[in-house]
Amino acid sequence: MNQRPAHQTRIDAGEMALSVGPRVLIISNDRDYFVHHRLPIVKRLIKRQCIVTVATGGGTEPPLEARGWTFLPLPFNRLSINPLSNLWYLLRCWRIIAQQQPSVLHLLTLKPALLGGLAAVALRFFGRGPDRILITIPGLGRLMAPGGTGAGLFSGIARWMVGKTMRFISSQDGVYVSFETAHDRDLWLSAGYVRSPYSTVINGAGVDGERYAPADSRQGDNPLRILFASRLLRSKGLGSFIEVSRRFVGNDRVVFAVAGMPSEGDPDAVLPTELRAEPSIQFLGRVSDMPSLLANTDVVCLPTRYGEGVPRILIEAAACGLPVIASDIPGCQEIAENGVTGFLIPAERPSEMSDALHSAVCRYLDDPGLARRHGAAGRKRFVSRGFDTASVEAGFEALLLGEPRFDDLG
Repeated sequence: MNQRPAHQTRIDAGEMALSVGPRVLIISNDRDYFVHHRLPIVKRLIKRQCIVTVATGGGTEPPLEARGWTFLPLPFNRLSINPLSNLWYLLRCWRIIAQQQPSVLHLLTLKPALLGGLAAVALRFFGRGPDRILITIPGLGRLMAPGGTGAGLFSGIARWMVGKTMRFISSQDGVYVSFETAHDRDLWLSAGYVRSPYSTVINGAGVDGERYAPADSRQGDNPLRILFASRLLRSKGLGSFIEVSRRFVGNDRVVFAVAGMPSEGDPDAVLPTELRAEPSIQFLGRVSDMPSLLANTDVVCLPTRYGEGVPRILIEAAACGLPVIASDIPGCQEIAENGVTGFLIPAERPSEMSDALHSAVCRYLDDPGLARRHGAAGRKRFVSRGFDTASVEAGFEALLLGEPRFDDLG
């Protein structure tokens, strides 16, 4: 029997000792991302009597939400391109997979998919690899997105290596790949990175439609409150959001609010000190109670140029019956419909994006009823398109526990 590492934190061990289901190991790039986006599927797996272990970067302490599953710290720099750093991460993945000996391995985001996937496939030769591997690509990111910020010779070489590695991993038996948009899946299918019978689309990470629900309208004498809530990155459109907010300085009919924190060490980050210095921005920092924040919001804005999956903030906005102003790119198009649930604005050139964003804000200022109509349509789209937690959980459960229904899932 494997010895548990000294740094491993076991939660509710007595309860888990009664579990008789398959052993599931989940590797994710970041602890907070995992808790915020992927925790419901863990709870569902536990109900199915699975023994669940989650290994993440982004912190060594177990999250407060850890109940009935094991947390393992797996520190790494997701932005690092240092070969030695990545080799170290691969070896750590190898060690954890070999120790845990899961029958099911779920790899979330690109770097865990590549390095964790290589480790898992290699361990199969020693009889210690998982029978089933699910890779989830929640968005193509800066490196892999067409027209993304990953430009230049080095980025081209990196994309080539990623493609070759993904092609090898996905060609192995029992390997499945899920995407958040049909666009991303089709792109990787055409490049030969994944196989059609073993890849599918699941709508984001799921949002609880009861917790995120329409609130009473705020409009009337209140100023129009527009919210940007995401990682504080220029590629997420925060620069355009700030630029447009400056055009409304002195206008007491509108408030521009920003919620979120930057990724540490990210050269694309907008620092909190910069935001606090902006007279046109109300900077909220990290917000843990998103339903309450959205209940005091009129419009959600995400003018992103990032390689998005389906942005969670837009799903949350739709669930809450809020209109959105978002980029006219595949991930945003999945949840938003131009002129129906909000406005989709061009993302190619920053000047055009800023002008279109300014125009959309003016439309909502001039017609307060428009925001309510767009928001109501957004809630209907959320319900009808299966963005709720239960629908998404069912899709992942089928993939993880050997019950894939690709005709149904995508």
